[in-house]
Amino acid sequence: MIIFNFGIPNSGTDWSQEVFKKIWESQNYTFQIEEASNIQELSQIISTLKMNERMILQFHFLTEEAIAAAQDDRVRPFYHYRDPRDVVCVEMENRHIPFATAVEQTVTAYQEIHHALCLPGIMVIPYEHIAENAEGLIYQMATKLGVLLKLDVVSEIAGELREQVAQQQPVTTPATQESHLNQSVRIDEEHVSESSIIQPLCIGKWREQLSKSEKSMVTRFFKPLVDQFGYEE
Repeated sequence: MIIFNFGIPNSGTDWSQEVFKKIWESQNYTFQIEEASNIQELSQIISTLKMNERMILQFHFLTEEAIAAAQDDRVRPFYHYRDPRDVVCVEMENRHIPFATAVEQTVTAYQEIHHALCLPGIMVIPYEHIAENAEGLIYQMATKLGVLLKLDVVSEIAGELREQVAQQQPVTTPATQESHLNQSVRIDEEHVSESSIIQPLCIGKWREQLSKSEKSMVTRFFKPLVDQFGYEE
């Protein structure tokens, strides 16, 4: 079985990566972990996939090769998305790019969503559910992998992930609290050798970090997506 763990950048794939690992570890399964940082790496990995082995493949670029591979019933695709206005904020912070570039890159990322939703057996994971419904999400993800987790195991996994998040929380003092609140909040793209760094979730950061004109622009520009996903304006 191959897990396709992909979606919009900074939308929760690192969190899910840890969940997938813990689910399979709970079953004492042997598996591989791969991460493609660009299209070339993704193509190379997909061309050498062994469908009879277990692998968790994390990526952000949905290619024709990935779509073709996902037609195999031994592939389990999981797609992540997030409020595009928050994605713009995180892209600006993490990549140190201007507002216009971040908007353009977010638009490009979301152009793949319709292809992703057509993949057989796709499970869609909203970023907000990771923060607000972790246990239920973990249970559903395990079921999608053919694993029926005991409820206490689900709670244990959720607790371990919350601890990882808490470990990333900076210690604040009155003098530094404001600066910490303005720091980048990430749950994607940063990794250590054994596990991903799962940063505290942040929902609605665009309201605080974008200027008035930028807020107006992203709300207007991404209105179809905002309406489709049901986000508040």
